[in-house]
Amino acid sequence: MSNESTTTAPPTLYRDGILRDILENVERYSQNFDKVNYKDLKEYVLKPVLEERFDPEVQIRGFVRALRPTPWYQEAFSKIGTQELKDQIDAFADGASPEDAIGKAGFQVSKHPSPGIKHHFSLITALRKLVVDIHDDIRGNGKTKRTKGLPIVYEDAKKAKVMEVVSDVPFENWGQNINNTPKHTFLPTTVLGVQNLINWSSIFSQNKEILVSFVNLLEVTTVPDPMAIRLGQFDGQNEPELRTIELKETVADKKRLCRIGVAVTSEDFRRWAVAHNAWCLPVDVILVEVTIGGTNAPICHGAGRRHKTISDYVRRIEYVDCNAERQTVDDKELIKAAAGCFGLLGVVTHITFELDAMTYAIMEPRKIDIGLAIPPLKKEDIPSALRSEWYHATDAEAQIRDATADFRRRATFDYYSEWFWFTYQKKAWVNTWNTTESATDVVEYPDEGQTLLQWIEGWIGGVLTSHPFFKAIPGFWQAQFLATLSMATLPPAFGEDATPTIKTALPNALHFRRGTQNMRVRDMELQIPLPPHPDDSSKPDFSIVQRAWWDVINLVYSEDATSHDGSSPMRLTLELRIMGGSDILMAPQRGNGLGTASIEVLTIPDAVEDGEWQEFTVKVADLWLGLGGNVRPHWAKEWEGVRLKGTEPRQCLRTVAFKDQISEFKSALRPLVKGRGGL
Repeated sequence: MSNESTTTAPPTLYRDGILRDILENVERYSQNFDKVNYKDLKEYVLKPVLEERFDPEVQIRGFVRALRPTPWYQEAFSKIGTQELKDQIDAFADGASPEDAIGKAGFQVSKHPSPGIKHHFSLITALRKLVVDIHDDIRGNGKTKRTKGLPIVYEDAKKAKVMEVVSDVPFENWGQNINNTPKHTFLPTTVLGVQNLINWSSIFSQNKEILVSFVNLLEVTTVPDPMAIRLGQFDGQNEPELRTIELKETVADKKRLCRIGVAVTSEDFRRWAVAHNAWCLPVDVILVEVTIGGTNAPICHGAGRRHKTISDYVRRIEYVDCNAERQTVDDKELIKAAAGCFGLLGVVTHITFELDAMTYAIMEPRKIDIGLAIPPLKKEDIPSALRSEWYHATDAEAQIRDATADFRRRATFDYYSEWFWFTYQKKAWVNTWNTTESATDVVEYPDEGQTLLQWIEGWIGGVLTSHPFFKAIPGFWQAQFLATLSMATLPPAFGEDATPTIKTALPNALHFRRGTQNMRVRDMELQIPLPPHPDDSSKPDFSIVQRAWWDVINLVYSEDATSHDGSSPMRLTLELRIMGGSDILMAPQRGNGLGTASIEVLTIPDAVEDGEWQEFTVKVADLWLGLGGNVRPHWAKEWEGVRLKGTEPRQCLRTVAFKDQISEFKSALRPLVKGRGGL
């Protein structure tokens, strides 16, 4: 293990105990990391939290100032694309408010691609000059010249537009747990281009195969930043064919179809929906720097027991099959297979969704005691480190009963329902809310100043978690630093007991965080079906959710999970979203008529490098799979390396978790691929 323990044993593992331990011992690292500004780390990050001065500007500024003198920070800072953004970060670090740091220039996302996107395409972009040179040769002399073995694929009927392609460039997914080197990486922008290219595999290409990316190299530096509000509108009209948005017919009261190119990002669609203020998706993932095609293919989801997966709102799938022919699926039964088929039909080019009329979220985020956010079934299940004053009060049991009723009401009825616990914190973040049709007093959320703050928070989080100083400190210190950084930017901002009311357009509330993917994480998520209540089979029994939640918290505090050497497998968060079931054949939520507990554990790459994460995820999976019902993993999260019920994961999914669904899925797809060389 790489972490160095500074104490003979961890302190009492809750926020204030860890903060005091850091305050007393952090400068011991100055011998090896003398460039870290320990004074500002203490004054801006540690002491204000201990004194309940929980101000996002203070905490985030403290992290920036603490790391700014280090070569690691300076290298990351040098890679920021514009001087304007560098000046804004420096101004903020020197004491300016986010609004003053932005100044008249504004915060323009098109100028500030996220570090994640830039890193993801860095090797491809390095070869872009070669690609452009090839294209110039072709355009200049009209000959199909195959410079250095790169294939020529045209995107238009006149053969004037050549598809961008590079060869033998390594690929890795965002979580960095999938790595391979495709023979060629193609970047089409038109359906005809896809037809001319056609090939496919599973979600990720394999070595020596063909990778198709809908993020074009010419546009890679202008992909919408996940945390930023781009000035101006995205109209979805004057765009490449695969990035168009077209409203179609009205299908019911307050329902309308919308045809969207798969290269449209969630940020594109958010801006389109907010600007037009008429139609929106009822659910979505939190991330915005992902494509619509990318979130639909693996059956991603949002939150709220009344809602199904994103794929459940698909009404038409357009794709190019293995014979390079354009195909469409809109049959009500077949769409249940085609809408979430992982690309097995072919290369999907456009998706038609059923949208709802625009509504407005009334957000009331809260930071409340962990024992009262999702109360345990027994008061004694709260680890001693997390027991607050109320625990010993004479009315403690009554408080638990009232809090349990409140949790179950929110989980049952709220439009959106989500809970976070950052490791070792005595408070949880509760994000449940409802909607209204009234647009009175609606605000943009986050506003421009908050957006810059989120951008800096995500960026400095990425710098922090990859910094040698951070990797050297104990895991439980890392968890506390990340909890401080995360809780600082989650409302309520000033005074942890406040409960603000934020009324904003539904897409803004669904994408309340614009910076989560600028800091890489590892993530395992399972879908637990809600069983019927023993006293009323028409209602869900939420006791299974309470058990799942507290099983993980107690695992974090158990001797084998938090040992005396400072280890801490789950260094980020435990997250729960309550949602509905699904009609999509391969959805993990299928068959969950009373709802689903979508629950996940997250950490950072250093916990994987320290050898702590894999064993922890197996233990978590065993706990959750032991709760009963057909518990299944989220397809887009980690599961391949986690033994499920002691069984190799693929075998478990084939023979247990998705046994009946796989058969039904194959039967539904068979008429779609018959005679086309498919399944």
